[in-house]
Amino acid sequence: MRPRRLLALALLTTTVSARAEERTIRLRYTPEDAMTGRYQYVPFDVPEGTTRIDIAYRYDKADGAHAIDLGLFDGSLELGTRGLRGYSGGARDEAFVALDAATPGYWPGPIPAGRWHVLLGLYKVGPAGVDAVVVVKTSRSAVAGTANGLPPRSSDPLRKGAAWYSGGLHAHTVHSDGRLTTPELAAAARADGLDFLVITDHNNTAQQVDRVDVPDLLTISGEEVTTPGGHLNVWGLRGPRAFVDFRVLPGDPRIQDLVNAAHAAGGLASINHPYADCFACAWTHPVPEEVDAIEIANRDAQTLAQGLAMWDVLLRQGKRVTAVGASDYHRTGENPIGSASVRVWAEELGTQAILDGLRAGRVVVMADGRTPPPFLRLRAAGRVASPGDTVSLKPAERMDIEVATPAPAYAGGRVDLVWRGELVASAKLGDRPAHFTRWATADGYLRAHVHSASGAPLAITNPIFVKIAQ
Repeated sequence: MRPRRLLALALLTTTVSARAEERTIRLRYTPEDAMTGRYQYVPFDVPEGTTRIDIAYRYDKADGAHAIDLGLFDGSLELGTRGLRGYSGGARDEAFVALDAATPGYWPGPIPAGRWHVLLGLYKVGPAGVDAVVVVKTSRSAVAGTANGLPPRSSDPLRKGAAWYSGGLHAHTVHSDGRLTTPELAAAARADGLDFLVITDHNNTAQQVDRVDVPDLLTISGEEVTTPGGHLNVWGLRGPRAFVDFRVLPGDPRIQDLVNAAHAAGGLASINHPYADCFACAWTHPVPEEVDAIEIANRDAQTLAQGLAMWDVLLRQGKRVTAVGASDYHRTGENPIGSASVRVWAEELGTQAILDGLRAGRVVVMADGRTPPPFLRLRAAGRVASPGDTVSLKPAERMDIEVATPAPAYAGGRVDLVWRGELVASAKLGDRPAHFTRWATADGYLRAHVHSASGAPLAITNPIFVKIAQ
């Protein structure tokens, strides 16, 4: 990715001392620049021996008419580079990186001499254009030490034994636009009944620098890859400067490269809130091949039907995409961090086992973090299948389907049986499991939607897939 041009760039002041140098740079951007050069790069040189860099910017937000994101690169600007040193979007007006510390969202550590760039993301520029001022300060001073590796997290695996594990897949800390520290977020997740939590800050994984010690909670590092054409969660990134690039515009086929990068790093990729109503949040990219999941339930319950419809389109195309739910948690006062959440059937409470369960579709989307999931089972020809499984049947072979709901929350509710995205049967919930009978006539998939007595959605299982033997 080549740097975009800098418009009306003028060096206003340069102040140099024996130990510090400060530069002030003035820029102007127009709506055309926001459309044709979404990512702008302000270059600056870092002298040998630098131990700290401070960056700051200011502009008139004009009551929301203008919005500019902030980030920092210390190396290559090509797509997929590991040169991103940090990203805070619009959450902060200034940031620093040093040998032994950094602003949340930025990585501490060695500061190589040479050309660096301040990233300005032109999220929104109003008709009149916007003036921006960037200030960069490099300095040298004695430091206590350097950042060495990452602090330990909870043991992995945390618990042995196959079970349904309750988890949150989409939550933010102070390392992006969240309001809780990483330990505070983890404590909130455990208090809401979750067994695991994936932390997904926007365009960085710097939350890994924080020590987390919350008993019985597995924490997994992730990233919300926040592109101008929609957001993509990546689960399972680990290691200093772990990062999946976000600088892909709507319609750019390189969106596939981001999914490939997630897989190459051992992680999974999931489309977030595909019908969100915030600017540049809805999914407008093509759906990448082999994307692993789609977030059908987010904190906005109004988009559930739209998310289900998009998921069914993908499933009917033959794509094996897991449906998930998540709260997209940012701050206290919102819905609880477990609303929505998932239950994942995994062999143990460990990162790889949870990722394996998500990939395989052994998942139930739940409205809260504590209610046990319903059990969907299909019996045919002496075999038993559960969500994520595929059964091969003869034409017209009988399928006996059972949905058990072992929790008081389901009392008086209703279960809907869905075949290839269409409602085909319903039953009232009582003390006994609901039973349905169907006969195999074509390839397809079935799942269960469970509602409370008031009609509110409580649970949506992932499908059992049916193949007709030829």
